[in-house]
Amino acid sequence: MPIFIQELAPPNIKGALSCFVHIAVCGGSALGAILSINFILGNKHTWHILLALPAIFGFAQVVLGIILPDSPNHLLDNGDKRSAIQSIKFYYSFQNFDDDVAIQEYQQLVTHLPKQISIPRAFKEPKTRKGILLGMVVSFTQVFCGSMATVAYSTAMFTSVSFTKVLVPYMPALGSLFSILLTLPSLRLVETCGRKPLLINTLILCALANFMLMGFSLASQQLGVTWSSIGFTLAFFIFGLGYNLGTGPVSYFIPAELVRPEAAGVSLGCAVAVNWLSAMITTLIYYPLNVQVGGYSYLLFAIPTTIAILILQKWLPNNGHPKELSQNGDVILTCNITSLIDDDSAYGTFASSRRSTAPGQRIPIYRHITV
Repeated sequence: MPIFIQELAPPNIKGALSCFVHIAVCGGSALGAILSINFILGNKHTWHILLALPAIFGFAQVVLGIILPDSPNHLLDNGDKRSAIQSIKFYYSFQNFDDDVAIQEYQQLVTHLPKQISIPRAFKEPKTRKGILLGMVVSFTQVFCGSMATVAYSTAMFTSVSFTKVLVPYMPALGSLFSILLTLPSLRLVETCGRKPLLINTLILCALANFMLMGFSLASQQLGVTWSSIGFTLAFFIFGLGYNLGTGPVSYFIPAELVRPEAAGVSLGCAVAVNWLSAMITTLIYYPLNVQVGGYSYLLFAIPTTIAILILQKWLPNNGHPKELSQNGDVILTCNITSLIDDDSAYGTFASSRRSTAPGQRIPIYRHITV
């Protein structure tokens, strides 16, 4: 899905459109949580229906995959002009244009994503390898900040701090719906704040929330204080705020922006692999760890998140707003400077020139990787 959006979305809304992937994930989580409530499908008489629903949705996805046309970028690169024109008219509503005009409008609207290089070739290039590794760190942090554990074990988390028992069964559904609402501001923030500041600042909120979750859990489990459930709820809110405003949405697409265009597929593939592996590890480890050590189990998320913040703060390319672009040689993500580039096909990671630029002039840039 991320690479599909990379090929379809105009540069100025690429980040915002990618946020809808996160909204869709939250929506699916909310639907699953609602259906799994005991009086709906989560009881012993209807659990088999609940188990079958993912297969039904999976089959629907397969059918849609057959019906929906491939991306125009892919079809044009493979010389299938006729199918590409049909795809352009389908995705961009260019039905009133003739074929040649439709292609011209598409090429002006969307940045070209070139044919992808192989994994060995991508890792042989030092700067491409660095971008891929940074993308993997971002995806690792998206999960190891505690996102999957809060989805899978939120009921156990709130039960452990003696939260109101009547509300506990509804926490997964309420949390997922709340996540959708919190993600909506990110549609704007991701295009105005810059990827790095948004990611770092929201990761700091996630790390802070994990330390707070640990503290309030220990206060409840070891001291038996009644106010700890209120503090735990506040910490949970802070975590949701940080994750859904930036950490969650940004992590889906930033790996592709850290490498040159030809390596975007490799970078996204590696990032997704790390993401799923991290999800499996945290889901398997957190609950038994929580049973054994209680509130200290939140260190499983707090420590890796803190380390990742330090790594990303030092190595993640600066990608501020175009008006704030640095001229000191920092690497800048092209997602924020596409309006300053004459070459419409340019997209990926670039290095800024060390020469100063006069007001009103375009910033001279060059590809930082040569093949």
